[in-house]
Amino acid sequence: MTDSAVIVGAGVIGLATAHRLAQDGLAVTVVDAARAGAAGASVHNAGWIVPIMSTPVPAPGMLGKALRWMARRDSPLYVRPSPRPEHVRFMINMLRHCNPEAFAHGVEALTSLNERTLQLFDEYEKDGIRFEHHRTGQLLVFTTRHTMDEYRAATAPMERIGHTAVPLTGDELRDLEPALGKQVLTGLHCPQERHVDPASLVKGLEDRCRELGVRFLHDSPVTGIRTRGRTVTSLLAGGDEVPGDLFVLAAGVHTGPLSRLAGHALPIRPGKGYGFDDTSGAVTLRHSVYLGEAKVAVTPLANRVRFAGTMEFGSADATIDRHRLRGIARSAHTYLPDFPLESRPQGWTGLRPMTPDGLPVIGPLPGKDNVLVASGHSMLGVTLAPVTAEIISAEVVGGRQQADTAHTAHPFAPQRFAAGRGRTAADG
Repeated sequence: MTDSAVIVGAGVIGLATAHRLAQDGLAVTVVDAARAGAAGASVHNAGWIVPIMSTPVPAPGMLGKALRWMARRDSPLYVRPSPRPEHVRFMINMLRHCNPEAFAHGVEALTSLNERTLQLFDEYEKDGIRFEHHRTGQLLVFTTRHTMDEYRAATAPMERIGHTAVPLTGDELRDLEPALGKQVLTGLHCPQERHVDPASLVKGLEDRCRELGVRFLHDSPVTGIRTRGRTVTSLLAGGDEVPGDLFVLAAGVHTGPLSRLAGHALPIRPGKGYGFDDTSGAVTLRHSVYLGEAKVAVTPLANRVRFAGTMEFGSADATIDRHRLRGIARSAHTYLPDFPLESRPQGWTGLRPMTPDGLPVIGPLPGKDNVLVASGHSMLGVTLAPVTAEIISAEVVGGRQQADTAHTAHPFAPQRFAAGRGRTAADG
């Protein structure tokens, strides 16, 4: 019988999981290496709830784009040269998934995963979780018809779960958002999508978890995992032993090393993103806006406008490359001409947990009877946090609840990276 759970990671995935397991009646402890309030990529992101954009990062044509962009330090996608074997293996495996079949499989899996996303966020509010939540929809805007057509095709499967993308002309887009410039020729209006202030969501979840009796151990990096056969008995974290009946690895980019410590390495690697907040009031928006060719997310929040973008592989620290920040600012000016071209923003970075196939890792860790994984969500951590917690809860509760989620959860099982499963075997 499972009475207690230890969750490693106090980001949005770990907190969503802690919240759900506490609702299930478990005694929950959350362990995190960072100090309280330092949630990394969980607060340094665009804050989007976007089933319509739930597609794998590895996509047809990605290799060609990466090669064209390699010479540009400010490009939307940059692969930092690195001789480290785990980096090379990861990139090779990711490129193997840049084909139409793998991409279609990923889109279908993510579509099914998103069927209840909006409902679950509504349930958060009903449960008393307080966070800044906007239901104003999203615009995907483009300077070329070709790019719009690519995105329209990729988002089409989401129509079956009620998430539509309506084509608009540049003038129709400017009717909705006058700040958009004349270079915007076409786009998609996605009325069901939402956005949040991610820092408020993290705080709201932690506050509600505390109300439910969840215990938090911050400044407590995991340095050891004690086992008895196939069962983990406790963690060594921050110098203390933390026992439990169940353990959930939800530590974002740190889940890879933790899974190795638990006996089964998972290929979860960092993809570095950049962003900054503008409080000047130069640009006013109602919708969240995706600057298509530049791959930049623009999020209007209560007291600022957030700009986030780029994907950088091969970097695992918080060092800020000013070229990449300036690239985001230049792109912002192209699409939103009122944003000052001379802007020199103070930025931040976030390390997104990436997998070679572009799908999250959710479910039992192979070789262990009481360890579950909830990580690898790429840029979809906010979107997929509540449903990830639902799947983890179903694994714990079992019975009918587990049967109901089995088909949806199957494509995300850690078992797909087990040795002997072909080219996607774990590459550390």
